[in-house]
Amino acid sequence: MIVFCFIISHRVKMQLHEFLAVTHDKDKLMNYLIEHNVISNEIYCPKCNNKLKLNRDNFSFRCRKALYEKDKHKKYVKKQCTFRGTVRFNTWFSKSKLSLETICRMTAYFIMLRPPRLMFMCTELQLSQHSVVDWISFCREVCIYWAEKNSTKLGGPNIIVEIDEAKIGKRKYNRGRIIDGKWIFGGYERGTKKIFIVPVQDRTEKTLLELIKEWILPGTTIMSDCWKSYNCLNSEGFQHLTVNHSMNFVDPDTGAHTQNIERVWREVRANIPRYGTRSSHLVGYLAEYLFKRVHAYEDRLSSFFRAIADLYPPKTVDDEADVSEAT
Repeated sequence: MIVFCFIISHRVKMQLHEFLAVTHDKDKLMNYLIEHNVISNEIYCPKCNNKLKLNRDNFSFRCRKALYEKDKHKKYVKKQCTFRGTVRFNTWFSKSKLSLETICRMTAYFIMLRPPRLMFMCTELQLSQHSVVDWISFCREVCIYWAEKNSTKLGGPNIIVEIDEAKIGKRKYNRGRIIDGKWIFGGYERGTKKIFIVPVQDRTEKTLLELIKEWILPGTTIMSDCWKSYNCLNSEGFQHLTVNHSMNFVDPDTGAHTQNIERVWREVRANIPRYGTRSSHLVGYLAEYLFKRVHAYEDRLSSFFRAIADLYPPKTVDDEADVSEAT
């Protein structure tokens, strides 16, 4: 089970059209990737420990250092180091035959555009649906990694956290109130705007109480609707205030409401396809939404490439790497 919970952050600002222009200039793209630590500008040769600079023409490293080795007659013979390797090895670009420029553009479309975008990406990049779907999955894995790493508990004494459950999906037969879909549970901390969201199998007291204790600190003032599973909260170390949505949006006596977390649900639904969303993909969609919620539009590219570098830190290439992968 994965839970996400974040605060606002800031990075270098860049719009989509500006980054796409960078991908059409090889030197600028290399500088951008090196600056964000997605690739290395230099490495040490694993054969002779010679420092190697990146060849920007073919995105590779090659060593030609002169070496002296003893032959079978114990005489020193001059040889040349033959190591060569690709800048892609053990990076975001590893084992892909697509050009670095294409992968970077696809990554940018993912993080800057809202679903649905599959057919646009296929047409714009002249790629098969299979290739684009694979890379969208890779991008969502980065979002999930980032989400898990940045998770934190909400609340504490004198802090208010709104909680609620929601069902993600489509209305049955496209009408009415019955929805076929998946349940999610979440919380919203007032003041900081931090949130957590987690998929749940059910809304029983046992399930929800375990999540509340795991992700909300003791002493927190929790506001919720009148769902029966929350009736135990006052006896579990929380101050619990409720609002009866069948009568009021805001409780007239306590001022309790859950309008902030309900706004989050509207945003989540707007960013998740209503049809064809598999349960196994829901975590990825939620992670994507949360990454974009935290990072303003012009901050997303920089933040996402730094998250990529964190998950796939560039390492010294080995002598088994195929230099043709770099071309």
